[in-house]
Amino acid sequence: MPYKTLVIEDEELSQQGLLKLLENFDEIEVIGTAENGIEAVEKINELKPDLIFLDIQMPGKTGFEVLQDIDYMPIVIFTTAYDEYALKAFETNSIDYLLKPIEDDRLAKAIDKLNNMTSGSDDPFKNKINNLLEQLQNQQGTLSRIHIKIGDEVLFVNLKDTFYFKADNKYTSIFTFDDEYILNDSLASLEERLPDNFIRIHRGYIINVDHLKKLKKWFGGKYIAVLNDKKKTEVPVSRSCKDKLLKD
Repeated sequence: MPYKTLVIEDEELSQQGLLKLLENFDEIEVIGTAENGIEAVEKINELKPDLIFLDIQMPGKTGFEVLQDIDYMPIVIFTTAYDEYALKAFETNSIDYLLKPIEDDRLAKAIDKLNNMTSGSDDPFKNKINNLLEQLQNQQGTLSRIHIKIGDEVLFVNLKDTFYFKADNKYTSIFTFDDEYILNDSLASLEERLPDNFIRIHRGYIINVDHLKKLKKWFGGKYIAVLNDKKKTEVPVSRSCKDKLLKD
């Protein structure tokens, strides 16, 4: 019997590409798709698929939040573009994942792994899922990309492309290599959800240390952080935060 399969992917091109690749596998029967986390929870509970291909970053709910909210647990193959922390966790727990853009030979290996799973009981797999969720408990709120509403559109900016954040009253400006956008979040709320490579070096600034070019001394023993963006932006560093940048 083929695996009743649900494909959960918010990017149309990625979804259509995966659906096309799955046509080559007789053991896969696609019974539906979902384009966001909320729809994913509804369809998993309704259709009760044997297998889901689950994107990690989606509107509405992340892939991890979907797993926490469903009443029925299928077999899961994750899809991701960049979440390195998650990839490490998957490998530790022997849960398969597909790195986008998905290649047909890598998909074939995932299907082979699926076929080799012990039949008759899905408890071992559920235990692996539970272990993964427990490992990621402290990472659930961590951002991987920023959603920015511009008119009737939503722009997605990956954090790896973000150079720094600047406080602006109740709002926050986000800066990439050569662009600037306005967020409704405060700097304090962002700080709680940003990964470890983002450091608050001043009450009004958070920088991505991966884009830090150098520190230079300033008047009164103070320092300035110089970034690698187009403008070679200089950001003030408070005395209490200087050691955070120098510890590595």
